[in-house]
This record gives sequence, structure tokens and C-alpha cells, in this order.
Amino acid sequence: MEILPLGVGDAFAKTLFQTNFLVRPADGEPFLLDCGQTASRAMARLALDPRLAGRVVLSHLHADHIGGLEELGFTGRFRWGQRPVLWVPRSVLPFLWDHALMAGMGQRLRAPDGQFFEADLDTYFEVRPVVPAEPFAMGSVEVTAFPTPHTAGRPSVGYRLEDRATGGAVLLTCDSRFHRRNLERWGDGARAVFHDCQLVSNGSHIHTTLDELLTLEPGWQERIHLVHYADEWPVWEGRTGLMRFAKEGEAYRF
Repeated sequence: MEILPLGVGDAFAKTLFQTNFLVRPADGEPFLLDCGQTASRAMARLALDPRLAGRVVLSHLHADHIGGLEELGFTGRFRWGQRPVLWVPRSVLPFLWDHALMAGMGQRLRAPDGQFFEADLDTYFEVRPVVPAEPFAMGSVEVTAFPTPHTAGRPSVGYRLEDRATGGAVLLTCDSRFHRRNLERWGDGARAVFHDCQLVSNGSHIHTTLDELLTLEPGWQERIHLVHYADEWPVWEGRTGLMRFAKEGEAYRF
């Protein structure tokens, strides 16, 4: 299994792309984990085939994680002639169209028989609900969602990926406040953890801070690749304990 960060920046980064990932199973088709506003530009920068975005697993509704879906849906319908496939957490699904996509994608379209109809989520995407703790297969990779504490009143999940062909397991927190029990339960046996990291606390308390991660034992720290960090990250080099910054466009194999 190969994990390729398309970006490693937070929602406000200007010199980094947003934290989305391309996952290549040892066997089977690649897929994206989240598709934020900068995903298509990141893929173009890396000279990746845009059709690799035709299979997307979502974590939650913030724009740096789903902001590229409007472009993807329009591209699929009007250029590719096919619907990209979305794996959406069941808790997130009721909000995806009405709260996020309808304003830009809701419109009257003409069917092949000439009749007009009102577009909805199924017009643009093939949607497959994801249930936490119930694994599903993406090629040789077994994907398991788990709930994460992020923003109050809004559902969010992280993912454990385990490639049955290689035995490699990886934990991706996506966006989460510090949650040791999730690390211990879902990161057990994982070779690496791609963990969101707010370098300096700004009082929002919706992401794990560097100070919190530095409380982890060395065995955890040496497996952690920091993502979702700010443009000022270079001044923090050498101040992250045994953890290291993941780099966008750099492939990690497990």
C-alpha cells in the first residue's frame, strides 16, 4: 500500500495544499481519502491522472476535505460521462447535499429524453454509505472508519487502512481533537499514523495540538507523520520530538 499526501496543509495554508491523500492498494484501484478545494490542483502539480479522483472516501464536511467535490461531480457528468463513486460516513450523508453541495450543484438538467429534472446528489455521484467499525474493501485495502471528536454537533471520522496483500496498516486521524483511546484502539499494530497537528493552539480546540502529541510515549511518536499543519512549519523543525512532518507529493509505502 502506498500513501501519497496530495497536500499536508491546514485549511488556511497558502504555501501548502490541503491535507488529502491518494491511496494506492497493493492490488486494486487507487482512491482518494478526502477531496478538498486544492485536490485537483495538487494532482495537476504532481502530474497525476485526474480520473484517479473517481473514487473518494470522505471523512467530514469541512471545505478543505470536500471542497473539490463540486468540480469533481461536474467533471464526471459533463466531461467523463460517468459518476465518481463516493464512500460517505452514514452520519455525514444526510448533510452532504443540503448543507454543502446543493447551492452550487442544484440545477435543472435535461435528460436524454428531453425532459428537465432537478439534479440531486445521485445525479453526480454513486454514493456508498460507510458505517463506523464495519470494514469495507478498496482493492486489497480493508478500510475501517471510526468516529472522531472534531467540531461540536458535526460528525467526523478517521480511518484505519490495512492492506491484506502486504500486512501494512496505517491510521489516518483526518481531523480530530486529541483522543488517546482512538490511537490505542485503532492504531494498534499500525506502522504509521498520519495525525493532524495544530502547531500553536489558537483556542479553537478542534484539532490536536503539538503540545498534546508531545505527551505521547516514544513508541507512538516515532510512528507519527504530522499533517494538516500551518505554513510556518519550518520554524518547528527539530521541535516535534520523535515525530516528523509528512511532505506533500512524497510516497510512503507500507
